[in-house]
Amino acid sequence: MAATTRPHDPTGTAADEAPGAADDLAPGTLAGEFLVEEARSHGGFAVVYLATQLGTGRPAALKVLRRRLAASTRILERFQQEAAALRRLAHPCIVEILGAGDLPDGRPYIAMEWIEGRTLRQELRARGAFSPEEALAVLEEVGAALSAAHALGIVHRDVKAQNIMTIPRDGWFTTRLVDFGIAKLLEPERLGRGPIFTQSSVLGTPGSMAPEQIAGRPVDARTDVYALGLLLHELLTGRPAFQADNLIELEELQLFAPPPRAGDLVAVPPAVDAAIARCLAKSPDARYPGVAELLADLRAASLAARDEALVRAAAALHVGVQIDGEGELDAAAFDDAEAVLETVRRAAADAGLVTVVDGGGVLVGATTLPGDPEGSRAARARLVGAARALEATLASRPRPSPAVKVALVLHAAPARVQGAPGRERFAGGALLCLDAWTAGESRGGLVITPAAGAGLDER
Repeated sequence: MAATTRPHDPTGTAADEAPGAADDLAPGTLAGEFLVEEARSHGGFAVVYLATQLGTGRPAALKVLRRRLAASTRILERFQQEAAALRRLAHPCIVEILGAGDLPDGRPYIAMEWIEGRTLRQELRARGAFSPEEALAVLEEVGAALSAAHALGIVHRDVKAQNIMTIPRDGWFTTRLVDFGIAKLLEPERLGRGPIFTQSSVLGTPGSMAPEQIAGRPVDARTDVYALGLLLHELLTGRPAFQADNLIELEELQLFAPPPRAGDLVAVPPAVDAAIARCLAKSPDARYPGVAELLADLRAASLAARDEALVRAAAALHVGVQIDGEGELDAAAFDDAEAVLETVRRAAADAGLVTVVDGGGVLVGATTLPGDPEGSRAARARLVGAARALEATLASRPRPSPAVKVALVLHAAPARVQGAPGRERFAGGALLCLDAWTAGESRGGLVITPAAGAGLDER
């Protein structure tokens, strides 16, 4: 898949913003063991350069505090705090720090691994909404990174899709959590520093801020759990959990609106909606106490969904194409059989059937049925109509071979199903016990089993 790449931007500012020329380091400037190549990102807090680590030739993201801010003891300590935090946070899913130091003019810098790729937000827009299994895979990595930070008393406070970089791997990707610039040290003494943020510090991105951040109350690991709930909802639905026209309305939604249900927009197990709701509880005491407990519930929900495979009412159309005759058969019979199967494939797709079997002269297409009786009758009636239309089309095909026999069987039975409507994966159940409802139905023509035709005017 072709990707529009974007470098890791630790400031959280787009790489194409207007440069601050007064702060820019000229290409060829040395910052410790890092040789500046070019400025790539200008944020209000720092400038990020593409640099090369001398000796190794490794590309690096060199983050340099802006000149006008370096005189502020508070901001300087905040920047140094980020460097100290990143030094301790050695984790495969957290951006790696390569070094830190000061320029001759006193401005501090942090050198981190350079990540070419897309943010998770860009990945989501390119791929579309994730399945529950895909979303869990992402949260496993991001959650592991946060757990490592929380173990050191560090709360990220700005977990969002834009602060997660994706690195392509075997058709999927792995992640890096970036931008610890506003991280909160719950126990600053662990890193040899005094407290920098007051309890009323309000820092973060409004769309991913927990109620306690907006209200300026104390934060802890449960603040990042709230952000994970927002992230999970966005991954599953492709849209933010809370949307508003302005900042005030957005903050009011975060403070007072009930948690949105991903299940209202996409097919997810109820346990996943329950996990999101617990993450997004307004009171930290009502949330998961930590990331590990959230991931445990999501894994259990995934296993339960896999085991249950969402047993659903379903229907399937079985089409068997057989070439009769003895001795050598002419090519016309094979051509006719293939033409029949191609017609069946098109008709099955038009009827919204998901292909379950296609090979050996057999095609089986299946679909789930509504759970209510009236909806089920209507859906089965549509399938009967589609099957009869297909039978008529095959009967009137040009130049049919007398050696080709076509048998159609329409049946309804429970099936174990995974995935959203239209993207179902049929994993088993009575419907896929094909021999049980197709045996003896190879005489040709269309057979509608009693289960498929129950309650319909036409059988």
